[in-house]
Parts: sequence; C-alpha cells; structure tokens
Amino acid sequence: MGLSDKSMKISSDNAWAMKTPEDQIPGLDSLEKAIAEFKAGRVSESEFRVIRVPQGIYEQRESGTYMLRVRCAAGGVTPESLRRLGEVSKKWGNGLLHVTTRQEFQVHRVPLDSFLPALRSLAEAGLSTLGGGGNTLRNITSCLHSGVCPEEVFDVSPHAIATTERLLADPLSLQLPRKYKIAFAACDRDCSGATVHDAGFIARRQNGVDGFAVYVAGGMGGKSRLSSLLHDFIPASEASSVAEAIKRVFDKNGDRKNKHLARLRFLIEKIGPDAFRALYEKELTEVRATDTPTHHTRPFPVRNPLPDGRPHAVPEGSSAFARWFKNNVSPQKQQGFFLVHIPLDLGDLPSATAVALADVVAAYGDGILHATQSQNAGLRWIAGPELQELFDKLDGLGLAEPQPPVLRNLVSCAGASTCRLGIGLSRGLARALRQELDGSSLDLEKLGDLSIHISGCPNSCGRHPVGAIGLSGAARRIDGRMVPYYAVQLGGRLGAGRSRFGSNVGALPAKNVPAFVQELLAAWRSSGDSHDFHCFIDNDGKRLAEELIGRHQRHPVSERDRLFFSDWDANAEFSLAGRGAGECSAGVFDLIEVDLVNARESLEAGRYYAAALSACHSLLVTRGLQAKEERETFDLFLRHFVLEGLVDGSLAEVVSEGARSAVQADPAKAFSGTPTEVATLVANVRMLYESLDSSLRFKPATS
Repeated sequence: MGLSDKSMKISSDNAWAMKTPEDQIPGLDSLEKAIAEFKAGRVSESEFRVIRVPQGIYEQRESGTYMLRVRCAAGGVTPESLRRLGEVSKKWGNGLLHVTTRQEFQVHRVPLDSFLPALRSLAEAGLSTLGGGGNTLRNITSCLHSGVCPEEVFDVSPHAIATTERLLADPLSLQLPRKYKIAFAACDRDCSGATVHDAGFIARRQNGVDGFAVYVAGGMGGKSRLSSLLHDFIPASEASSVAEAIKRVFDKNGDRKNKHLARLRFLIEKIGPDAFRALYEKELTEVRATDTPTHHTRPFPVRNPLPDGRPHAVPEGSSAFARWFKNNVSPQKQQGFFLVHIPLDLGDLPSATAVALADVVAAYGDGILHATQSQNAGLRWIAGPELQELFDKLDGLGLAEPQPPVLRNLVSCAGASTCRLGIGLSRGLARALRQELDGSSLDLEKLGDLSIHISGCPNSCGRHPVGAIGLSGAARRIDGRMVPYYAVQLGGRLGAGRSRFGSNVGALPAKNVPAFVQELLAAWRSSGDSHDFHCFIDNDGKRLAEELIGRHQRHPVSERDRLFFSDWDANAEFSLAGRGAGECSAGVFDLIEVDLVNARESLEAGRYYAAALSACHSLLVTRGLQAKEERETFDLFLRHFVLEGLVDGSLAEVVSEGARSAVQADPAKAFSGTPTEVATLVANVRMLYESLDSSLRFKPATS
C-alpha cells in the first residue's frame, strides 16, 4: 500500500481514546445482582428501570428486548473497538449496529439474559454504556471535520474527550435532575450544534490563546430553546471546569419532581438569566478553588506530509471512482490529505460489515472510524494515492455509494420501529423521501448541504427543529380512523449568532410528505433565491409551503385505498398500539398532545363534533381508561372529569350531547353543540392538561 505504512503516523497508538471509568466493572457486578433480583420478582420493573437506564440500557418496543447505547466521546472508535461492537451485535443482538445523532453506537434487540455478557465483552475492549441514558451526562459530541477543517480555529475533539473523562469521574454526573448534553464546535459554523445544547463550546483564539465561547441552557424537544451566551471567551484549559460548574448548578437547582420541566433550559427560564449567572459564578469560583486541574487533552493521531512538501496526487480512476470522489471525498486543510465520507443506510451498519470495516480502518488514514451526527461515518488523513485502493475496499463492503450531501445527511431517528415513544415509522419515511428525490428531475448536487431531519414523535431525537426541513411524527383522525401525519418545520439552521429553529407551517399525511418535499425543493430551485434555501423560506417560501401543505391534505374517499391509512414500511393499518411511556421521557404526554392538536384543528375547521370527541378522549389515558367506541369516550369523560369536578360542571351538557350524537348514523351532522360550547370544552381540557404534574395528578377546576 506504500503511503499507508505506519511510519507516516505521528501517533499510531490509542493514547487519544477515552478512558473507561474505573468503576465500570464493579457497576456491572451490581447490575448482575439487580438482574437476578428482578427475575426473582424481588425488584419491580420500575426499580429495575432506575438501575439499568443510567447504564445506557433501554427496553425496546418489543417487550423483553433491550438496546445498549455505547458512548464514544467525539465519535471516535478504534479498529479494535469497532470489531468488538460488531461481534457483540452479532452474538447477542440483532446483528445490526446503529449510529446515533450523538455519535454513539447502539446494539439492538438484546434479550434480558444476554445484555450482561454483552456489556462485559464491551468493557473488555474499553467500551462503556455508562451514562448512555437516563438523568446523566450524555455523550459529548464534536464535528467530524474538527482537526482537518480549513475553517476551524483548532481541533476541539480532545477537549470533548477530556471533559467526558473529568465529569464521568463524578458519581453525581449519573444522578442529575435530567439529561445533560454538551457539544464542542471547531468554528462558527457550529456543525455540532453547540448553540442548542445544555452546554456548548465554540472554538475561539484570543491574543494567540486557544479558548472557547460558551453557550448554556439550550435544547430541542418540548419547548425548544436556543442557548444563551455565557462567556465570550475562556481559556481552553478551563472547558471542563466550566462544564462542571454548570452541572453543579443543574444538580442543585434542577426540578427533580417534574421531569417535563427538568432540563436546564427550564431552570434558566424559571429563575431568569441574572439569577442563573449568579449561581453559576458561585459554583465556578468553588470549582476553581477546590478542584485540582484535570482537563488533560491528548491529540488525535495525524500524519506527516511527504518529506519534500509535495501534495499527494489523486490517481485517475474509473467513472464509478470519479462519482465517488466527487460526492464522498472532501479535501482537508492539510494539503494532499482527504476526508472520506462513508454513508450508512439511516445509521445502520451490519455486524459482519463492521468487523470487515475494522481492518480497513486499521490500514488507512489515522486509524480511527469517526461516527457523525448525521448517522454516517468518516475516515480522515487519507493520502491522495490511497483513494483508489480505499474506494475498492469500501465498494466491496457496500460502503462506497456516491451520495450528494442532501441524501447522505438525511437524518432520521429510530421512530416507531423500535422506540416506545415513536408515533411514526420515521425510517420508512426517510427511505421514501430518498427514493422520491433520487427519482426526481432535481439536480441533487445543486441542493448543497441542505439538511432534512425526521423525528418519529415531538421529541427531537432526529434533531428536526434545526433541519432546513424538519419533520416530526404525529397522528390525526380522519373519518374516525387514525392516520400517520408529520408536522413540518422549515428554516432551521445552526451557526454562532445565526442558529434558529424551523418555523411551523402545518402538518400533512405521511404518505403525502415525499411529494410535498420534492415540490417545495423544485419551487426553491426555480426561484430567485435558488442559491440559499433560507432566503427562499424567509421571502416567499413559507407562504408557498403552506399552500403546498393545503394541497397535500387530500385523502382517499374510497375504502379501496387503504395504503393511505398505513405508515411507510407498514403492512397493517396505522395505530398507536405498542406505544407507551418511554424511558427517555413520558410518552403519555405526547399521546395527549395528539388529541389536543386534533381538537384545536377540528375546532378551527368547524368540525365541532370531532373537536369535542378529541378533547374528551385526550385525558382518558391519565386515568388508565380506553374507550372502545365514541359514545364511551364521552361517557367516561363525563363520569371521571366533569362529575368529579376536574372541569367546569357547565360542560356536562355539551359532553352529553356528544354521547347522544355518537350513536347516530352521522354523528357530526346530528351534533348540536354550539361553537362556543365546544371552544370552551377544548379550552378547559387544555388548561387541565397544563396543570398535569409528573404523577398524572390535576388541580381541580375552581369556580
């Protein structure tokens, strides 16, 4: 291979890799005891959940199977680690690794009796799931390009690893009010999303000193919030001290009672920026005074240039190589070296492919596979003459498909395929979108790095709020039948001083989403703002998108077209069966929101019976009630909410009218409730929902 010999490497060992916490193995010993107690019935499911979730072990939609989330600070894994991940997935999981938007690897569908030996095998290879879930410090991310980007200030990845090591050494990092997410960005483009994290660090250089601008209290999901600027500049050596001080403020002041208001962004909104800063300054002073500096960074391996300083020439290749080089290869700032993008199908990497890829990673570049936040992978420090041979190797593994950025960076969470919170089969939609765009007349390369992000529910695992096009799973009732829907947000983006969340423009049936996206992009490319999607949205694009959504609300009037009532990649008619309280947030709240949105939209459209039905149905789940028919929905609401005084007693008549109408041939036509009565009902239910606490208790209505 010539140029890929080890002599070109400044560092070929694994000194840069994150050190596994010393208490990981004792932690697994405790977990083994908990499993035995759980199987014997001496530990309840809820107690067992509290033990395993902070260890990065989540129960999946298929009861009795679990997902193991392996943290990889800054996304880097060695060939040895990658090989072990593949082996573990094959032996104890479903044989398919999954790369997440937090640059982690997940092993799916691991049975209860298998996840302990799987965890021990991972630990032997220096891999840990510790803090992979629950109210913990989550995986700390950084940009794939950090260290090789022409626009970067300096390589921030070593700081992500150093901060991880320092904070994970403290047991309190696994006992926080809620999850704590941190990101490092190497330049103001903020590819890693530092400006939408609990704590974000963006590289700066001031008077020749490397450092960071620090952002705090951002986040996506329920009530998304952009981060606030905390420091214009701190020396880079203080990054982990600042992260620790923020963590201590969160630990001491976060809301542990109501996990729906427990994220750091809710704390700063509650007490105000000035009070938050005062708490933070106090903690930082204490950290500086009492802590021994422990921000120890180790550089990632790099390669020396040729002795004569000449760049490494790129070989001539076949047309297939040329297409791959054009789409999947980026020049590094180090002349003659390249970053190779490895597209993964929605983040999936078969275990056998992972094992074979480990040999390729060991032989080329810096000897590290870099997982990305777009659920792909990358190899860096590839010399020009190595590209043809590397292409051949990757092509043999099915990992050299030439993809323009708009397809390669199409992000989707797992959705309802595995997640208990998932509403929509978001991965199926992603595949349908890719097929729609690939078969269109659009020149996809001219779409640049436009981002399309999909989440299977209102939670933001697919990072849909910052996608140029963001889609989040929802559900609606049409003619009494559930239909998968997606809410649409447009114009999200990242960048220091430029980050913003997408604007809501409506919702449309899942089966109509691909055509809508294709038509929207075609309209953009034909507009005067064709160079910039965000300019297009800010000018006339948002109005046009709303018109397109209106046209794509169509649904079949014939019973023959049952596909409309099924989700992408699904054979059966859509339902929320199998969905329930998730282990990363409370799914019951999302179920309620589905009905409340239906109630509001039906009210606005003048469908008063449908609005009353959705409003009454929404809160039944909080009492463990499930109506078998529409009349029972009204009867249960009357008995458990109106007559018990949880909503105004004057609503009894409109609810009873709903029950009477439900048994008629055409309930909507028979319903005589007035718009004012229905609007009052919807408003009362919404207010009652807002008073719901984490124990599913309400404050009674007051007269």
